[in-house]
Amino acid sequence: MTPRVDRQGLRGLAERVRDARRRSHARGFTLIELMIAMLAGVLVSMAAFLLARNASTFFQNEARVTTAQFANVLGMGRLKTDLRRAGFLASPNVVDDPLLCGNPSGWPKGMKEFAALRIDADGSKLAHPGDHGLSSANGLTPDSMIIGGTFSTTEYFTIQSLVPGGGGGFTVTLQNDGAMHRTVLGAQDKLQALQAIFVVGRFLRVVDNEGRYSFGIIKGVSVQGGLARVALATNPAIPVNSTNERCGCDDMCVGGMVNPVSRVRYDLRRVDPAKYPRYAPLFNKALTAGSYHKGEKVAARTELVRVELDAAGNELPSTLEIVAEYAVDLKFGITTATVPGPPNQAPVIQRYPVGSAKGYGIVKSVQGGGSPERVRSVQVRFSTRSEARDRDVGIPKAKDGGVFRYSLGQNLGFARVRTLTADVHLSNMGGINW
Repeated sequence: MTPRVDRQGLRGLAERVRDARRRSHARGFTLIELMIAMLAGVLVSMAAFLLARNASTFFQNEARVTTAQFANVLGMGRLKTDLRRAGFLASPNVVDDPLLCGNPSGWPKGMKEFAALRIDADGSKLAHPGDHGLSSANGLTPDSMIIGGTFSTTEYFTIQSLVPGGGGGFTVTLQNDGAMHRTVLGAQDKLQALQAIFVVGRFLRVVDNEGRYSFGIIKGVSVQGGLARVALATNPAIPVNSTNERCGCDDMCVGGMVNPVSRVRYDLRRVDPAKYPRYAPLFNKALTAGSYHKGEKVAARTELVRVELDAAGNELPSTLEIVAEYAVDLKFGITTATVPGPPNQAPVIQRYPVGSAKGYGIVKSVQGGGSPERVRSVQVRFSTRSEARDRDVGIPKAKDGGVFRYSLGQNLGFARVRTLTADVHLSNMGGINW
């Protein structure tokens, strides 16, 4: 017998199942489900935020290091360029120079110190002790250097006449030769072109017809009748040949040669924007209207500076240049050559590494017994740091005294350091072995 199916009951069961499904789809999330979903969203957001923040911080830190590296390359490039001109169209050492005509004993102080090269051990720190608090904290004692040579031109200028000038001194009239033509070629104003070369306060090297030379101090330059005239100060006087002189100009020194000569100093110091307002924009910081804003404390900084010196040895403020920002160290070594015996004997080469006390003794003041004419090359180690803190832990100094990270002060962290070294050959220093 076939069982009887309750069709009405089956329809009711199916409807209940459909109702249960509709109710299941229509209901919302439970509180637990919502909390889990929110927590997962927060975790994902935090991870994304941390990733973005770390990426931004990494980018900023690397950008700062790149800037420090760029400043280091620029600074080293300028140092090498000027070092290669040490002694160029100048005297390596006026105290012992056999080609010097005249007695430098009565010269102004700065001129008596004239040499192709002078390096003062720890000179930057000694000259500007208040600027190097962080240098001391990092165990650094930057040097300073003075280079003597011709930097503003590569030309020799021919003398048309050298005669006594009004009020003492001499007036040197220059010929319109090839050197003069090349100098003013393309210049809108001949006088301005000459004033950029024959700067007041620089020295003028006068070479007589026998190849001996003397020095004067430039008082000014003018153009009269189409000819350039350079006025020289009374002291030092230009030697004039006579029956009592062994050297010097004769017959108004016609055909003699002249060229401007400078002494430039390199050191590390703080540049005061109030004293040098043209550099003030380098030190400007972003401002905020909110009185509760607290930014990162700015650490003290020093720059690599280049400045010309006058005849008295004083700096000419208008010539000061910031060569590289955030410079932290500058040290030197030298290589010398001496001839111990007869001519044509091979010279003795001696290398004094960076920081060598004996090396500094050779390139000290010529009035103090220095012998810079013996130097054939200079080793330079130059370091710059990143602008702001980018590390919390320091690294020990290198064996040669160089640093990898620079302490910005207590609780201010460390900035990374970039260092370059170079061995610069002094091509103008090998002509005479004294």
